[in-house]
Amino acid sequence: MLLAPAPGVETDPAQWGWRGKLNALGLRVRPNRTGIEVSYRRAVERIRQPLPGTPLVVVANPKGGTGVTPTVVLLSALFGRHRGGQIVAWDANEACGTLAARAANCSNSDGVWEVLGHARELCSPNSDASSLARFLQRQPTLDEILASDQTPGGTAIVGRDECAALMAVLRRHHAMVIADVGNNERAQGFRWAIGNATQLVIPVIGHRDAVVAALRLLDGVADAGHQQLAEDAVVVLAEVGDIPTAAAALDNARVAGVLRVAFDPALASGERIVLSRLPRSTIRAWSEVAATVADSIAQTLADRNAPLETADDIEFSWAPKQSEPTQLPSRLQAYAVHTGGSAKGSQAANPAGHVPDWRPGW
Repeated sequence: MLLAPAPGVETDPAQWGWRGKLNALGLRVRPNRTGIEVSYRRAVERIRQPLPGTPLVVVANPKGGTGVTPTVVLLSALFGRHRGGQIVAWDANEACGTLAARAANCSNSDGVWEVLGHARELCSPNSDASSLARFLQRQPTLDEILASDQTPGGTAIVGRDECAALMAVLRRHHAMVIADVGNNERAQGFRWAIGNATQLVIPVIGHRDAVVAALRLLDGVADAGHQQLAEDAVVVLAEVGDIPTAAAALDNARVAGVLRVAFDPALASGERIVLSRLPRSTIRAWSEVAATVADSIAQTLADRNAPLETADDIEFSWAPKQSEPTQLPSRLQAYAVHTGGSAKGSQAANPAGHVPDWRPGW
């Protein structure tokens, strides 16, 4: 009884294929019990399973271009869609990460330093449940994005203390945190995230340097005293490059599982990732990845007997940023003008509403 599929997984009318077309005419044909639609429904039920505590899912691969940021966006979107929000994707890069640039929506410029500047209030007993939302980017799938510092020419770096304070805030307002830690495995934030991770997810492509970087990361995690985290890691192999060689190497890496997903050019395009615009095959494959991550998290948290409150005593010493006067459009805003968007500050710089020709040259 406990292992049986949830009611409706196999009996609700089919929505895909020829059965779905018949049901659109008023029939109630069940899906194939061994077909892809039932498999997808079971993955959704696994994503929705109870997860005690506030798990920190760390997505990492020191080799750039392996899909770390798209993986964070997709996992956050799928968990947000199927768990009803309370999911935050955190750009834990030292500075100038690209998570907000790949997410479906980016409506403001707030990020980690704005949260740190108000961390004391956000963790106070009188803090509203939605008080953190003003500093986050709300997504169509109900998850939220915490952007990294995007200040051009800035010098501030997010380190261990900042990461600990940010996690203290996030775990108070959200039920799951998915972190993009960037590529510098010797950065303080990267090491802090590995040391506090509930689950490690490593995206890989079938290129030798990407596989070597993933295996070296697993060795480093184990050598740092997190052997169980390395063994429970979920590796996601995008099918591009020399897949047989990469799969053989990863299968011998003693990890919880190696999941293969078809390569989707939309995820490697550098454009924003909108879940509803992706092919059904991509959503189905990544739903299985999210379900596998949920299964591993559930087992880890059950073994740890997750506490009801944190024992960390964190001193919040960051002052909120002062508002700055409106500046002339920056070089980054030239892209928004080029693509037809409205650049922030353009109305202030041009009272008549005229947008000058800031073409960046392409």
